[in-house]
Amino acid sequence: MLVVAGLGGEPAYAEAFASNARAAADHAEQSGATVTLLHGDDARAEAIQDALRDIAGKADAEDLAIVQLIGHGSWDEEHYRFNIPGPDSTADDLAAWLAAVPARKVLILATSASGAAIDALQTANATVLAATRDGRERNAVLFGHYWTQALASASADVDKDQRISAEEAFDFAAQAVAGRYQSEGRIATEHARREGPKANATLALLSGRDTRRALDPALAALVERSDALSDEVERLKSQKTTLDEDDYFARLQELLLELAQVERQLQGRHEANERSSEDDE
Repeated sequence: MLVVAGLGGEPAYAEAFASNARAAADHAEQSGATVTLLHGDDARAEAIQDALRDIAGKADAEDLAIVQLIGHGSWDEEHYRFNIPGPDSTADDLAAWLAAVPARKVLILATSASGAAIDALQTANATVLAATRDGRERNAVLFGHYWTQALASASADVDKDQRISAEEAFDFAAQAVAGRYQSEGRIATEHARREGPKANATLALLSGRDTRRALDPALAALVERSDALSDEVERLKSQKTTLDEDDYFARLQELLLELAQVERQLQGRHEANERSSEDDE
């Protein structure tokens, strides 16, 4: 994982971006990810490129690379730019650097105008989660704050597997942003957008008793298999038009049956852990 905090422009923004980036990196490390964190003067284009080059040298097609950009973005009607010390990184820059990474990718763009970067960054093996739907939503975003909040929130853990996935964090943040504008009676100036395959990547484990359950080896193996099967289903659906119809539906049925079986096993494991925790208490 690569986490980058961009320029704040004002002290309050600079501290918020750095704090959110540190929290995202800490959660990821606790969940077992190898993390590079760039902030302040270290968050330059060359450093981002070097970090992605390092990931490219270590990863293969079965790995998962996650990039989180937190800060301000801009759009000049043609190019998206992530605001960092020195020359800004454009969406085209990021796309070129990421093209060398063979792994599956999840890209979190917690910046203003980030929707403008989606077309350049979204590919068959890349999911893009952006704070805004397009480049015209240029105001500073609330998304980054709620994104980080999701990583430590049991409320974000919709399937109750004691981990926060990228999908769950995105849904939590998007709903929280919409609720904030609604509660304050303001017109929303940001609308989060996702493009690409379902992003089941684990970003955080819940703390305390829940972390112990999340680290249950049998549970972890089931979660990993469930994620892999979900990814396979999404990939198969994306290939539907290129496959023989009978072969497509046969393979889809096979995957869905196994996924249902794994989900039943997961539910049983969760219930067993719940009983164990109640006994401990």
